[in-house]
Amino acid sequence: MHKFVRKMIRPTVGLVAGASTLFSTVELVDAQTNSPVVASSTSIDRGKSITADQLWIKFSKPKSLIAADIQTASSDVKLAAVTLQGAYNQQQLSTRIYLSQTAQDQTWLQQAVPKDVRVTDLSVSQSDPNAVLEALLAQYGHSIKGAIVTDPSNPDTVNLATTLAGIDDAMVITPSQEALVESYGIKILHDFRDDHLTGTVATYQWAIENLLPKTTTKDLVMLSPGTTGDIRDYAVATKSFVFYLTSTDPQQKALMDEILQHTPANTPILGYVPNENPDVAELSREGHFLNASDQLANESVWASMPSPKSFQQSQPHAVKATPNTVYVAFLASDGDNAQYIQHRMLQLWQDPNLGAVPTGWTIAPGMIDFAPTLMSFYYQHMPKNSELVSGPSGVGYATAETGANLVQFAKLSGDFMRRDDLHTVDYYGSVGSLDTYAQVSGVTGIAYNGPLVSENSGQTAIYGQTNGYIKTPSDLLYTIEQQATNGQIGQPLFLEPLVDTWTLTPSDELAIAQNLTLYGEKTGQKFVFLTPSELALTMKAYQNHQEEELPTYNAQAIPGSALLKDGPPAQLTGYTPPSPQGPNLVSNPSGEEGTQGWSIADGGNDSTLTSTTYEGGPALDWQIPGNLSSSDWVHYYPLVQNGKTYTFSVQVAGTGQVYMDIFNGAGDNETLPVTLSKNYQTLTWTVSIPDNAPGGQTGSAPQLQVRLPGSSSTTTVYIRNASVQLSN
Repeated sequence: MHKFVRKMIRPTVGLVAGASTLFSTVELVDAQTNSPVVASSTSIDRGKSITADQLWIKFSKPKSLIAADIQTASSDVKLAAVTLQGAYNQQQLSTRIYLSQTAQDQTWLQQAVPKDVRVTDLSVSQSDPNAVLEALLAQYGHSIKGAIVTDPSNPDTVNLATTLAGIDDAMVITPSQEALVESYGIKILHDFRDDHLTGTVATYQWAIENLLPKTTTKDLVMLSPGTTGDIRDYAVATKSFVFYLTSTDPQQKALMDEILQHTPANTPILGYVPNENPDVAELSREGHFLNASDQLANESVWASMPSPKSFQQSQPHAVKATPNTVYVAFLASDGDNAQYIQHRMLQLWQDPNLGAVPTGWTIAPGMIDFAPTLMSFYYQHMPKNSELVSGPSGVGYATAETGANLVQFAKLSGDFMRRDDLHTVDYYGSVGSLDTYAQVSGVTGIAYNGPLVSENSGQTAIYGQTNGYIKTPSDLLYTIEQQATNGQIGQPLFLEPLVDTWTLTPSDELAIAQNLTLYGEKTGQKFVFLTPSELALTMKAYQNHQEEELPTYNAQAIPGSALLKDGPPAQLTGYTPPSPQGPNLVSNPSGEEGTQGWSIADGGNDSTLTSTTYEGGPALDWQIPGNLSSSDWVHYYPLVQNGKTYTFSVQVAGTGQVYMDIFNGAGDNETLPVTLSKNYQTLTWTVSIPDNAPGGQTGSAPQLQVRLPGSSSTTTVYIRNASVQLSN
């Protein structure tokens, strides 16, 4: 996704819990062409059950590829070349066009094209990118039916032109390229300047009326008009409807929903959305999922490669959980994003410390069909102590599917994960969907992207990630060390830190793990590093009291001491337990004066906050109804100063699960969640306030929050002794 600032859905959680060699099986089979299905939206059966082999449009395998380099081309040239590529490749002739738009595209030519497919460079007389386009036009222009001209005054016509190009087997050009294409005998089939379309809503309303009924019902493509290359070849080749609307605008939302209803439930939505959180939720409320792929290049080629029957990787096994030991499973983002797998992940796998620390690398399960040879590369090069896991939220990125759509989504996810031999899924749906997803998918582990105390649902271990996107090695080290400090003494602690691989590398991960090991030597804790699936199995065995006969370590679960054999690690700034000092900045910590100073989020979400007496003293009484699909919280604005560090703490009792979230004006800093009981438990966290944090006691100013994840039952939370003190 453009996940450089990825997934701002409240991303943290924690859980306090009371050797084999990898090999790859790649049995390639020629897939039957899965042609586009074009039908009027009124004829679509929205309740139709889609099977796993019907999701992505496939093409027949080519005998040869003609490769051309357009890395330095202008956006107009890329638009013309990539749409020409799609129009030509959809004919499924023995030769296909392959265009290198990045350096990684050149690498994949070597790594992901079967040996029996011949690769030949396009013959170009000069290095000018325009010369590359002219060579493509000279050699392949006669094979397409024409060109569609965009209206530069209306950027959305780039998407309309791409859609019409798919319908008409044509390429897309700007007005400045008319004379060029006509000189090669290519007819102008439509010029969007003649339609005088203005405004996003009116433009896509025209497209719905005139183009949507003529497009495939097997997928939809959402692309910014500014994305002129990348996956547009596949959009043309599959005759897909291309649009870019957001659910945050009421008029655009109405059109967006109308387009989504053109296809059956659980249809892949390719490309990317304008506003991630609300738009992904809207897609999934309409029964669909996002396949993030806006910058996936040459998909009309990769979809023509034969899919294997299955992949295999080394199997996870539980180890014995011992007291005062912290079990850490690093989960690497952002593998549901196909362009990340094609570009950023490939770069990361050149890191010299790849495989030094056990890691779960997220990947898109459906790539076994829509980009099988790219996916095969990672199985063939997987470090023996790591694993591939499913990225959010299985077969695709979804957050709000319910009912029959959720059941079908979970089944599709489980089917693909078994075919890919993936055991754990990084799940972004609601808490209320976890049991259904677990029961239907049958996966080993669900790593929930939200606050959650670990639990088992049938054969599935469900647990939460212990941090969200953290951009520096020192900050991630600081977070994990503070979590270890606040863990229950005498018990094992299970943590799954998310590694933001847009900014962090395997070398950073190694430095973090080494520093954690040294930190443990000071605090009397051992650190063991393992994969997410092994973490799930280890937690499950511990909770079921089945750990006695298990080994302490194995090939994918190694002690931190094994990471220090090559000398001292890179120095990172970790966590030093502070000494709180000064007055408590919470003037009403326990409800002695009623609820003054405390507020309920989002107007209350039907919850109530009152003052009461509990366990012999004053307390705040927070009542939350059942069937809460998302988190809720109460908060207090302390008078903190920018640039200073504070220790936040609160005592909680009651029922359900809660955690403390310190919003420091820039981001969330969460404690590990706890299961409440009649006795008070203390949550504490030390946080620095940024120099530019908003001031005052409203809006996005720093807050102490007591948060509850979504819950299916009525919850009672008692709160007392809230404290915010300056720390040295």
